[in-house]
Amino acid sequence: MITPTTTTILSEIEARMGNIHISNGYSVDVKKVKLGQLEPFKGYDLPAINVWPSTLNVEMTTYEDSKKTLPIFIEIHDSTRDEPFSTVAERLALNVLYAINRSTTAPAVDDDESNCLGGIVDDVVFNGFDYEIGNGQKPFCAALVRFDIVYFSDKNII
Repeated sequence: MITPTTTTILSEIEARMGNIHISNGYSVDVKKVKLGQLEPFKGYDLPAINVWPSTLNVEMTTYEDSKKTLPIFIEIHDSTRDEPFSTVAERLALNVLYAINRSTTAPAVDDDESNCLGGIVDDVVFNGFDYEIGNGQKPFCAALVRFDIVYFSDKNII
């Protein structure tokens, strides 16, 4: 059975996000990482990450080759602290930026970078992030971090 490249990409991102722990030099210990979870996280799940792929864009480059761009949205949620929401959200976004550029075998923030998801893709483009603030039983704060994952493959491969 063949595995779509997009599945491989999402699995690698999920694994890298799972390495966000204080022991690796990050500011939080992520308890849960999900792919496309529709249910909101509960307070005991936080900090937590939700990874969302979007529409795969295909651009023909040659007869046999095509450039694929997969937008990825990574939501990282945490409960609030005695700090401004923006400060917490910025720190959360920074955790994601470091983690996406560290391998699963060397995940610490001071480890060497492992760009392009360890060579699975040709580029990981950071497109910024949005602040998210929610309310409920306890206020939460999040960052929605946006990336474009770029890779080249046969025109008939996703």
